[in-house]
Amino acid sequence: MFENEILMQRLIHQICSLQKIAGINEQMMSEALIEMTAQDELSVLMKKDEMEERKEGNMQYVPIVDGGWGWVVVVGSFFIHVFADGIVYSFGILLEIIMKEFDVSNAKASMIISLLTGLTLGMGPIASAITNKFGCRVTTILGSLIATTGCATSYYATSVEYLMVSVGCVMGIGFGLMYCPAIVIVSMYFEKKRSMATGIAVCGAGVGTVVFAPISEALIKISWRTVFAVYTVIVLMCSLCGATFRSLTFVAVEDETKKKKVLEEDEKNGFVEMVHQHFTFIDEENGPLSTTLLASHNQQDINDVEEKNGKWERSKSLASNISHGRSRRFSESTGFIAVKDVFYTGSMNELPQTECHRSLTSLNIKDDKLNLKEEEKISKTRGILRTMEKMTNISLLANPIFLLYAISNLLTSIAFNSPLVFLPSHATNLRLTPTQSASVISAFGIMNTVGRILVGLISDRKLPCKYGKDRAQNRLWIYVSSLTLCGLLTTGVLFCDGYITLAMYSGLFGLTLSSYVCLTSVLLVDLIGIEKLTNAFGLILLFQGIGTVIGPPISGQLADLTGSYNMSFVFCGVALLISGLMLVFVPQIQRKQTVAVA
Repeated sequence: MFENEILMQRLIHQICSLQKIAGINEQMMSEALIEMTAQDELSVLMKKDEMEERKEGNMQYVPIVDGGWGWVVVVGSFFIHVFADGIVYSFGILLEIIMKEFDVSNAKASMIISLLTGLTLGMGPIASAITNKFGCRVTTILGSLIATTGCATSYYATSVEYLMVSVGCVMGIGFGLMYCPAIVIVSMYFEKKRSMATGIAVCGAGVGTVVFAPISEALIKISWRTVFAVYTVIVLMCSLCGATFRSLTFVAVEDETKKKKVLEEDEKNGFVEMVHQHFTFIDEENGPLSTTLLASHNQQDINDVEEKNGKWERSKSLASNISHGRSRRFSESTGFIAVKDVFYTGSMNELPQTECHRSLTSLNIKDDKLNLKEEEKISKTRGILRTMEKMTNISLLANPIFLLYAISNLLTSIAFNSPLVFLPSHATNLRLTPTQSASVISAFGIMNTVGRILVGLISDRKLPCKYGKDRAQNRLWIYVSSLTLCGLLTTGVLFCDGYITLAMYSGLFGLTLSSYVCLTSVLLVDLIGIEKLTNAFGLILLFQGIGTVIGPPISGQLADLTGSYNMSFVFCGVALLISGLMLVFVPQIQRKQTVAVA
């Protein structure tokens, strides 16, 4: 009996030992199986990822343009031009009161407006770089907040020097940050309808001048400080306009020929069928592709291993990171500055199809083959300084045609703002009432708006004349004729002795000067090509900024020396006349360059 009990205990012990060993072996076999499952899953994921990368190589991501939210963007850009340009163009009314308030000369007071307009334009390359880095929405809102700060602090001004800083520098920087994205965002949203969309947006400048001239005149009757208080609220509203500048939406367009070729290669490699057996692909717009687990293995076993040793979790995470890295490269770019036609405001139908078609690849998307570390290093080097360098590369000045055009822009900019700045004071000298002075400025705004529309309609059409089939030559001659006529009209201001004649000059000045605003970037493309537009536009902005800084003080100094504004207008007229006539030599230089190349 006792021996039987001992034998029974030994038997039980042996059975338990065998069960334990069997359990351990079973566990080891299970873990080994699941680990192999995880490795197989990772292998399939990586093969799937490879296939998708090859597929993406044949995908073209194009933006949704010429409609939709783009028209909301146009409205936002329009009102930014209304508010910002309206304040700048009607500032001459306020400047007259400031000179009396602080008892300063024309030359000194005009430094306020020269800094304001000069920095607005001169900030072009910097604003472009910031826009390229942070986007149109962020840059516009930032500019609005900076300009609002400058306008608000101007309420407490105690000297002209104070206003030079608050209005000239702070508001100038803010307006510069607003101006660039307001133009760029419209170009990004429109291709075929770009000329019309841009025309609508920039017409806000003329509308703003018409509206703000009488508003400023009415507010000045209360106090010049009240003008700045109201302007503060108006400038702050630009941030709401900037909030409409959201990013473009891209859609994928696949090249069927390349797709068929890739699929044939994949079938030869034998993993297309395997992937389709084990995975469900969920195509999300600009998003990662989701997967399901291998159906041939037990989901619970995989979960057990995930809980026990995390091997499957790490494998799945690695595969996810591969897919995420690939997707992230599709969403990142070097920004709008890589789009060669972004500063082109004319009709995209005028450009060859290969030049005007934009896709995600045209935005300099980083190469899929780069690993994440290399990608991060590259993204750090492509910052604000690189964009500024691209826009201000002075090597383009070696091109005689561009140099001639840049000097012409410099002279035009010298004379662009001075007539508007001193027209109210000149009207006062002619004994016009404050209301009449304001209406003279409004005449400029009305006709400038009309002129921009007319130039937009004519510049892309063939003209009914002997050489009218060449649209590029048509645009050049429209530009030259307008500036030349504008110069002649401005020199003739000394013959204006009353309200009617001065209002007529102001209107014609706005009409003829409209081509300068509308055709600057279009002529750049005609003269040097779309490939160099970004660099050329950046340099032109610098030339314009310099011109607008030195123009009003020179005109103001002439007024102080002569005791009249007549010589100031003559100076501006001569500058405009020269800026137009010097471009007459462009066709001759082009012919010489063509012969030299041949």
